[in-house]
Amino acid sequence: MIQISNSIEIVLPVTQVFEFVADVENNPRWMPVQSVQRLGNGPMGVGTQFKQQFVLMDTRYNLDGVITGFEPHKQISFSYVAPIFTWRGAYIFEITPAGTRMSARGNVNLTGLLKMMEINFAPKIRRLINDTSPKLKMILES
Repeated sequence: MIQISNSIEIVLPVTQVFEFVADVENNPRWMPVQSVQRLGNGPMGVGTQFKQQFVLMDTRYNLDGVITGFEPHKQISFSYVAPIFTWRGAYIFEITPAGTRMSARGNVNLTGLLKMMEINFAPKIRRLINDTSPKLKMILES
């Protein structure tokens, strides 16, 4: 298991940061995914499902996502399942004097043959995920 934990302060109100992150169709703008397709209609919330595509080591993968917890302007929990990993975690939103602190926490589990090499992949996976925070900050503050 690869533990993920990071946070960043964004100089915007929590409502704006939360609403941008909660809209999964924004994911390709700040996450390492090429496309996203929300499944179904209705408001974003627990049970919302979506599919994403991402590239890792020059191979394209499909990823299934589901929102597992949803507290407006406070937290979004999720579960991602791909052929080579699962990622269960949450984004936590806190009001700060300057705006919003958004934290990401969770666990990535590699599957199949990659499971044996998890310790080797851990730094690359953490870096890949940690690089999303500065990109999100740049997009939202520009």
